[in-house]
Amino acid sequence: MVLKEFGNMAFDKKTMKENVPYPVYLKWKQAARNNATLDRESADAIAHAMKVWAISKGATSYTHWFQPLNGKTATKKTAFLNRDGKHNPINRFSGKELIKGEPDASSFPSGGMRSTFEARGYTYWDLTANSFILDKVLYIPSVFVSFYGEKLDKKLPLIESMNMVSKEASRVCNLFLKEEKTYRVKAKLGLEQEFYLIDKKYFDKRIDLEYSGMTLVGSDPMVEKELISHYLGDIPKRVDEFFEDVNSELYKLGIYMEAEHNEVGPNQFEIAIMYENVNISVDNNQLLMHILEKTALDHDLVCLLKEKPFKNMAGSGKHNNYSLATNYGRNLFTPGKTPKNNPVFLLFLASMIEVCNKYQKLIRIASSSVTNDYRLGGDEAPPAIISLFIGRDLEEVLESVANDDFEEKVIENMVKIPHLGEIKTDSSDRNRTSPIAYTGNKFEFRMLGSSKSAADLNTVINIGFAESVKKIADRLEKVDEDRLKEEAYSIVKEIYQENKNILFQGDGYSEEWEKEAEKRGLENFPTFLEAVIAAKATKAYDIFEKSGIFTKKEIESIIKVEYEDVTKFFSSQLEILNNMIHQEILPSAMREIASIKDYLSFVENERLRQRARKINEKVGKLLDYCDVISDILEKSENMNLLEDKAKYLQKETRKVSGEIRQISDALEKLISRENYSMPNYVDMLKTL
Repeated sequence: MVLKEFGNMAFDKKTMKENVPYPVYLKWKQAARNNATLDRESADAIAHAMKVWAISKGATSYTHWFQPLNGKTATKKTAFLNRDGKHNPINRFSGKELIKGEPDASSFPSGGMRSTFEARGYTYWDLTANSFILDKVLYIPSVFVSFYGEKLDKKLPLIESMNMVSKEASRVCNLFLKEEKTYRVKAKLGLEQEFYLIDKKYFDKRIDLEYSGMTLVGSDPMVEKELISHYLGDIPKRVDEFFEDVNSELYKLGIYMEAEHNEVGPNQFEIAIMYENVNISVDNNQLLMHILEKTALDHDLVCLLKEKPFKNMAGSGKHNNYSLATNYGRNLFTPGKTPKNNPVFLLFLASMIEVCNKYQKLIRIASSSVTNDYRLGGDEAPPAIISLFIGRDLEEVLESVANDDFEEKVIENMVKIPHLGEIKTDSSDRNRTSPIAYTGNKFEFRMLGSSKSAADLNTVINIGFAESVKKIADRLEKVDEDRLKEEAYSIVKEIYQENKNILFQGDGYSEEWEKEAEKRGLENFPTFLEAVIAAKATKAYDIFEKSGIFTKKEIESIIKVEYEDVTKFFSSQLEILNNMIHQEILPSAMREIASIKDYLSFVENERLRQRARKINEKVGKLLDYCDVISDILEKSENMNLLEDKAKYLQKETRKVSGEIRQISDALEKLISRENYSMPNYVDMLKTL
């Protein structure tokens, strides 16, 4: 790939500068950097430049690209081609059309804010993000609001929360970094995307994968060999070719691929893209997921983005690497050579500790979903209990700040490498079981599910961080300059002592940690729904209203959407299981019994007769469960309160689906490959 072709399908800052009058470019830059208003004349000039550029690249239409409350993306394409006053063909795209679009707001999740007769909704251009061309369409990154201005998307709250962090963090920086006038602090994000690949021919025969993203039945595979050899091994040739095409698409869109490799599970892979401003990184990740799914189909593969497609296999996450940088490029989470003498770092470190402790429920909810619950707590995924790992060295720094008589344990680990001599290693090992870990100059949030938008989690982090840093700035600004450092240490000491219960370095999977976490007062919500109910009951969502990000009505709607997600998932799971029993498992069992009957017509074999009876007995139990499924669905339909419905469906479906799976998996082992109609785990998880 030629470097000059990098980003040739993205209308980025460089392309903007080359295609619009310089005064217009400066106005756009001012609006993007300082949240200023862009005038209509400048918007018209940018729209014209975009249109000419897009058509020159083969685009025939444009669309406002937005992210509704379901966490996916949506578009409404409009052709450039129009008619002028004399009915002659003309390509048209104005500043008004660039800035604003009007999709149907009643058809997207709104938690009751929009009804069918209240269909108006508006998309507005996010001028801080790059527009781009995909499949001959100019995509314009946008936010989405209702007729009355209610937020109906993931992106607008995220952008507003970024502005809050920038404002409050800049105040603290300007108290200490006098030589660097800080006028903007950017929340930065790097996302690592995990996923599975399987042959399309197998996917097409698994309705559970097609409709729920996970296998609802399937006996454990014998894949120990693959598990041992797959992680960070040679990327299979077929997958390597897939990655080449993915990278080619990313390259054209100006998205930097940073790393890609085999993951722990067989047929599981990871791709990471480079750091960007949070809203742009979220956009890029949505694009990446689209490209992964689309490119997989081109290779007769299917990309599985759900968190736990295979039982007892490693689940897929989306590691969320968060940092803060000033307009001078200073990373505020970099400790420097002597972190104890770096008050700015210590203050921001303390703030993150406070955010993680204070907003455990919201972090749990924003990181997860009903499907992510199946992943948490094992196979490389963090547990549901929120804890923060910062390493032994930083904990000792904070202890020394909090306690004057504390003696630091100076530990220097050295390894001897041939031809390189002794090399110093980190003072602490990495903790793969920690939901949140400080990793040098950033915080890695590892709970985030692979299929989920990263917008929610980063909105929560930003809001909590802005609140914490605002309190710090308010306090420091009242102190004389010669006492600033002393007051900073006092603040760090107080925050550390009040929130050190969240810090943990041990095994997050152990039963001992679960007991210890309870003693520390840490919250443990095994399911997404339990966390939502607890957050509602304890008014944890109030921070959104207090910060001005959401109104009370919008918060109520978000909670309702979360309940709806749970009810839809579990009711759908029951219907899928019912279908699989009747359409797949029962016919397979009947074929197996018929084969045994044919065999027994020639040879008597009591063991085979017992096997047929065993199959028949299990089929009967599955048919009984089909009646149970009908009863559960019928009862849930008569429930008026959405919370009660969600709780009932989750409880009953988890119980019933577990029992159905146990019977189905036992049946699978009794039925020959010839008679079993669905691909099994061995088929699907063969090395590609």
